Amino acid sequence: MMEKQFNPVIKAVQSLRKLSLDIKTTNKEIQSSDTEIRQKIEDCGKLIATTNDSTIMSLWIREKAKLIENSNALLKVLEKIEEKFKEKDASNLVGIWETHEEDKNLVLDNFATMERMGTAIFIDSNLEKWENLWEDIKNSLSKILSISETYHLKLKIMETLEPDEIDSLTEDILNHIPWNYSDDEAFQYEQEYLVAYNEIKESQSKKKNLWDRILNALAGGIEETPAHRVQMRRWMEGYGDNI
Repeated sequence: MMEKQFNPVIKAVQSLRKLSLDIKTTNKEIQSSDTEIRQKIEDCGKLIATTNDSTIMSLWIREKAKLIENSNALLKVLEKIEEKFKEKDASNLVGIWETHEEDKNLVLDNFATMERMGTAIFIDSNLEKWENLWEDIKNSLSKILSISETYHLKLKIMETLEPDEIDSLTEDILNHIPWNYSDDEAFQYEQEYLVAYNEIKESQSKKKNLWDRILNALAGGIEETPAHRVQMRRWMEGYGDNI
């Protein structure tokens, strides 16, 4: 049997469905995850304080201040991106995303430095507590980064499509792309593509051309396989599992 591989282009388009539902929902998830992270960081600080080492505590306080500053900057950029979506404003998208990447990398560096501090000094039960806290922090951070990557895809779309085309794309996403698209289904559709390939080669509608353009943007210009196009056709025509 062939090795099962999840099509990254399809995965990217799936993530757009999440964003298409409601920007407010993703904003609330970002805020909730950020609150969880800050609380866990406070808990980490309490563990650091148990060392009774003023030098270590001073280092921790300094790194925490940097983290808060950089995290606040990152959240502001994400809010700015959300405003771009609401206003359908495609100006300065590249510059905004570059700022996002700079702030994100600073935050990741802060986290790495802070996590290493406890890993280096704790033993036994305190080390286990430390590791559990950082597992929670990383899970919450992963949620934020996942949303920000979805935002990046939406920005790429805004650079490629007109506002009315984005509305059409959003409608199709909400109507046809399922949440629970699995690796097994991806493998299944890969096997089906030869049967449907001749259909796909037929003359394309205006809407299909729209999907071609957006897939090209999402894939960074990499040519998609016939199987990718089969899945797009299935979604566009309403086949497969809908919510």
